[in-house]
Amino acid sequence: MNKLLLGVFWVSVGLTIYSCTPIRGCTEETADNFSINAEEDDGTCIPSRDKLIGNFTYTALWTDVVTANDTIVLGTIQVTEANTAHNAFNMNFDGSLFLQGSVAQNNIVFEYHTFGTSTYTGTGTWLANDSVDAVLAITYTNSLLPVPQPIAYYCTKVN
Repeated sequence: MNKLLLGVFWVSVGLTIYSCTPIRGCTEETADNFSINAEEDDGTCIPSRDKLIGNFTYTALWTDVVTANDTIVLGTIQVTEANTAHNAFNMNFDGSLFLQGSVAQNNIVFEYHTFGTSTYTGTGTWLANDSVDAVLAITYTNSLLPVPQPIAYYCTKVN
């Protein structure tokens, strides 16, 4: 009988200690390895923008909504870390267009940006295990011809 009571006592102590130990993991909701069950951050969070940092080649497909002409453009994009906010990045298209944005897990958002007479906005998706790494949907409007022009960018990381 004493052994049974002693066993119950130790099981109770073990359960009490276990239930008081917080679950450790990544608590940053925008990180790629966010753990919904984590109660205490363990310092292992992987910022979502890390997968974007580097160089990409792209194929851009654009159908002019005014003339209905199709255009395919090939180019490069350099993505660097921006210090303005968590998961923020700078994106330089062929050295001629510079956009800023942020990423949360697989969702990319570009800030509203005016460049010359054009205004750019857009979103994107990081694709895992696909033939391209990211698809970007960027719309620009020119003040001389204020009809929104959507352009689809299919991006593949080269380093």
